[in-house]
Amino acid sequence: MRRFGIIVKSPKMERVLRLVDAISKTPTTVLLIGETGTGKELIAQAIHKTSNRADKPFVAINCGAIPHDLMERELFGNVKGAFTGAYQKAIGKLEYANGGTVFLDEISTLTPQLQVKLLRVIQEKSVEPIGSLIPIELDVRFIAAANVNLYEEVKKGNFREDLYYRLNVLPIELPPLRERTEDIPLLLQHFIEEYAHKYNKKIVSITDEAMNVLMTHSWPGNIRELQNLSEVLVVLWNENRKIDVNDLPKSCFQKAPTADYLDYLDYNDAMRSFEKEFIRNILSETGWNKTEAAKKMGIHRNTLLLKMKEFELNSRP
Repeated sequence: MRRFGIIVKSPKMERVLRLVDAISKTPTTVLLIGETGTGKELIAQAIHKTSNRADKPFVAINCGAIPHDLMERELFGNVKGAFTGAYQKAIGKLEYANGGTVFLDEISTLTPQLQVKLLRVIQEKSVEPIGSLIPIELDVRFIAAANVNLYEEVKKGNFREDLYYRLNVLPIELPPLRERTEDIPLLLQHFIEEYAHKYNKKIVSITDEAMNVLMTHSWPGNIRELQNLSEVLVVLWNENRKIDVNDLPKSCFQKAPTADYLDYLDYNDAMRSFEKEFIRNILSETGWNKTEAAKKMGIHRNTLLLKMKEFELNSRP
C-alpha cells in the first residue's frame, strides 16, 4: 500500500500514517524521533502536503550539515551591512518559509546560542534578521527531527529543556526497518524497479533465499541502506536471472539481534551500536574516503567527522 508516496504494510508504519492524518489540519509542532535513514523527512513532507499549508513552502534544513558559523545566517538572514561581507540583504530560510512548514533535521546539533534564538522565534512567532531591530511576523509550522534521545541530551546539558518541550508537543516515533520487516519486499521491489528504469535494465526478481537473508538483516542504515543496496544490485546485475544470495554483500548476513541480546542493551545503546557498525562498513566500502562516505550516507562531511570522533573511528582497523 502506498500513502502520501510512502510504501507501507507494517502496523507500526500504518499507525504513523494515521497520526499524519490526524494532525495534518492542525498547526501542532511535531517532533519526529527515529534512527538515521528511517524516512523522517518523508513523513515531514507528508504532514506538509496534507495540511492547509500545502500551497506554501516546505523548507528542509539539515542542522548537522551546515557549518555552525553559517547556520545563523541560513536561518535568520541578514540586512545589508550587518557584518563584513554583507553587501546585500539575504532572506533567511525561516522568513522564506513564511506561511508554510520548516523541517529542522538533526536538531540536536544546534549550538546553545542558536537554540536560544530558535526558542525565541517559536515563542514570539517572529524572526529578526541579523543586524535588524525590526521583527518580521512569522507563521510557520515547525517539524523537528532527531536521531538521538533529545531528553537524554537535555539531562546531559546539551539541549535546552525549554526548547525541548516547545518542540515535543506531538512526538512521532518512526520504527527502524528491522521492526517493520513486512515492508522490506515492497520497498525492495520499488527501489529495484526505480533503478532498473534509471540504468535501462530488466531485473527478473529475487530468489526466496536472498529475500530471507534480507528479512533477517539488522539494517543499521534502515531504508537508506536498503535503497543503496538496491542500486548496487541493479548496477552489478548483468544476466537474465534472479538476484541470488551470492549477489548480496557480506554486510547483509548480519542478522537482527535476539531477544536475549535486547534484554541487556537498551534502545539508545542498541542504536549507537548499529550506527557505529554502519559507519564502519561504509568507511570500509569507500576505502575510508570520508568525503565519499559522507555522500553515500547522505550526511555532511563535518557530521561524519563528529560521528567518527564519537565512536573512536579515527583510523583504518
